[in-house]
Amino acid sequence: MRPRSTPVWISERRARSEGGLLSHFVSAHATQHGQGQGRGPPMQSWIGPERQALAKSAAKVLKDNALHNRSGLPPFRLPQVAQQILDELFHFSSTVDAAPVMSLGQKLGQQGLGLRALLGLSRALVREVLARLPGSTPEAREAAALVNDYLTLLVDAVAEQEKREVGVQRDEMQLALERAIHNRERELRRVIIELSTPIMPVYDHILVLPLIGKLDTERAGRITECLLREVVDRQARTAIIDVTGVPAMDAEAVDALVRTARALDLLGTHPVLVGIRPEAARALSDQDAHLAGIVVLANLQSGILYALRREGLEVRGSPRPQRGSDGLYRGR
Repeated sequence: MRPRSTPVWISERRARSEGGLLSHFVSAHATQHGQGQGRGPPMQSWIGPERQALAKSAAKVLKDNALHNRSGLPPFRLPQVAQQILDELFHFSSTVDAAPVMSLGQKLGQQGLGLRALLGLSRALVREVLARLPGSTPEAREAAALVNDYLTLLVDAVAEQEKREVGVQRDEMQLALERAIHNRERELRRVIIELSTPIMPVYDHILVLPLIGKLDTERAGRITECLLREVVDRQARTAIIDVTGVPAMDAEAVDALVRTARALDLLGTHPVLVGIRPEAARALSDQDAHLAGIVVLANLQSGILYALRREGLEVRGSPRPQRGSDGLYRGR
């Protein structure tokens, strides 16, 4: 992430610092402790001795909020993170430069530091700093405001990084959802295709294919493929195509039926076309369909009887059972 330009409020803070407000506070506090005037960086002159204590306290707060971090940041690295935050705070107190703070925030966000964990640390760190300030003087309030400015920059950088990663995760989830929907649709299409071509074996070497709905080129191709596969697998000698459920027979549907019948004939299977409605018969006549070699019968029952006779079988009616004296039906 490219560092942002320095915010206006940071520039104003830097100008006040260069004007001597912080320097005056630091020098006065250093003199009070017997140090030479102007020795050491501004923040370190009054909070430096507490640096390790602050780091330890910050590490404890981060550990207490470890659940808000991502898995890429293990708990054993939290003391190191706390030390990095404090080191950059002391550096910021002397330079008031936003770029390194934003860079640190981006880095910590990439490592897995959560925004809620950092906000918890910010609140605790402000309380710790206020407790160590020498009274409620203008200089002390200015120092506290500088700490707050630093934490604001750090939180803003982590929030931007977290927002970016959430966006990436959202995009990945969207792609995964789209893939799942696509796979589901493909599976549904496969099921629909299977249900739209229910090829039923009614007897050895006899198959029945009932067609329902509009018959177009694409569907006819799938039907032909499925039917030919079943014919080969079951070694069918007769295939009955029932078009009773086809509402209309246009030129496309007629051509598809003729091609399917020819393909069956090439495999040595006898095609039988049943269930042709009057309007379908008229369409076949209008299209001058070449139905030579294709048996056309009135309904499915006559088609099955025809196929059974080709197998040397005959359907005979059985005598109706008679009721005996005890009220039960008995056959002859």
